[in-house]
Amino acid sequence: MITFKTMENLSFKQAHELFINGFEGYFIPMKMSLDDFVIRMGNEGLSPELSIVMYDADQPIGFVLQGIREVDGQKIAWNGGTGIIPSYRGKKHGTVLMEKALDLLKQQNVSVATLEALSVNKPAIKLYENVGYEVIDTLHFLESEGELPYKEDLVNEFTIKRIPALQAAHGHIFPTRVPWQVDPSITPKIGGEAVIATKNGEIYAACLIRKKQQYGSEPEGVTLFQTVMKKESEEGERALHLVLQEGLDFKQPLKRTTYNLLDMNHKTISFLQKNGFKNTEISQVFMVKNII
Repeated sequence: MITFKTMENLSFKQAHELFINGFEGYFIPMKMSLDDFVIRMGNEGLSPELSIVMYDADQPIGFVLQGIREVDGQKIAWNGGTGIIPSYRGKKHGTVLMEKALDLLKQQNVSVATLEALSVNKPAIKLYENVGYEVIDTLHFLESEGELPYKEDLVNEFTIKRIPALQAAHGHIFPTRVPWQVDPSITPKIGGEAVIATKNGEIYAACLIRKKQQYGSEPEGVTLFQTVMKKESEEGERALHLVLQEGLDFKQPLKRTTYNLLDMNHKTISFLQKNGFKNTEISQVFMVKNII
């Protein structure tokens, strides 16, 4: 008999085992220690009380990890992982599991549900579409390494300001309907910051980044999560180029990556590709469902 409970009814060890088994054989199997699993739940705002577990009798066989954050009075939810153990796949359990997860979000008065899926995972995308999600954008993972061309003239045109990512989350600088893990409230755990270009006190462009760096040493790498161009003009585009070369440390010989970078940021993607960034084998789709 199939039943459902929330994940708070499982121990950390049981939840971790279900997570690992639920992703077995997927396009990217999850290899994660128990400690890393617990850290991920906390860092990414995933809640055992909001996460659904499917049971066959007393055996956990599937799950949906979920979290909720509130932006301007609107509750936004994220599906941080859906999995079913191999022996129960292909039996239409996925649709029922997702519907139960969405029912729980409705009870919490969530307005918008979001998730990401690998672009190559067509069955998963179809499942999510069947329960009302729509693909609204493609997400890019680009990378480069080494020093990159740096335009000195841009530095004299704008003023650069750096603020902690969490401060940017409350400053209405970046859009809010974005992939969960690139929101300023999630990215700042270690080294997250917003790099902002201003002129005459006005924001022209900004980017959200996180550096990989040991205290007192040079950065080893940097990841780009979001960009925004506040002024749709040639000046705005130059400001965008400036925050990218500053935020991504073009002068330094380090590794740079983008994470879940929205395709709608086409000017950012074009600039990066012209300056040495290459596509990786990974891409995802960003999916959204309006609940209320």
